[in-house]
Amino acid sequence: MTLRGHAIPFPNGCLLNLGFGIGLVDAVRELNLTDSDFAPPDLAMELLFLHEANRAAMTELSRFNRYLAAARQEAEMQAFSDPLTGLPNRRGLDMSIRDLLRRLPEGGTFAIAHLDLDHFKEVNDKYGHAAGDAVLTHVACALRETIRWHDTAARVGGDEFVLLLDGIDSRADLESLAQRIIDRIRQPIGTGAGSCRVSASIGINCAQAHEGVVIEDLLSQADAALYQSKREGRARATIRCAGQR
Repeated sequence: MTLRGHAIPFPNGCLLNLGFGIGLVDAVRELNLTDSDFAPPDLAMELLFLHEANRAAMTELSRFNRYLAAARQEAEMQAFSDPLTGLPNRRGLDMSIRDLLRRLPEGGTFAIAHLDLDHFKEVNDKYGHAAGDAVLTHVACALRETIRWHDTAARVGGDEFVLLLDGIDSRADLESLAQRIIDRIRQPIGTGAGSCRVSASIGINCAQAHEGVVIEDLLSQADAALYQSKREGRARATIRCAGQR
């Protein structure tokens, strides 16, 4: 601990005034000093008061910043996710596609799968909208459990879902994945009104990262493959991977 001050000499001695200077706060803490250790007019008391006021203000500011960060994170989550299933919504999907295109090297492969439930309207009409919500939640769970951790499943509206599959360039792998998804979605779904089943049709478009790629074109091609699956009998997948094995 360092003391600083000055002395005024007198014929028989000197008047010595010492203080802790900028080390005042540390000295109070380490030496367990209290207000009784300082003279009433000592400026040290004012400095200690200012220090405590500043610490309280910084603590409150830090708490407020944490609250703002949490609120911002919650707002972003709501803006980019579907409230029923917790999956990304269309805005969240677009952001995921843009992020993937930035990460992939020129010519890097990926696939987009557009999935639509077959006869979903009949579930709502027969069992009610609560049963429809249960079906959508079931499908979201099935997609999460089937795709890889670094892939993306999004609900883009109604009973439509889109998968963003990074690095898959094998038709056989895509066919296997699509069949697992179809089989998983076909399983019975318990609802408050009983048990029901749905099937799913899938259209998959294989793509490569390159400068000028247009997200809408990628989705449009997957959409066209989906409707080919619908025309050819539903509960199946159509894969368009030009130039790939």
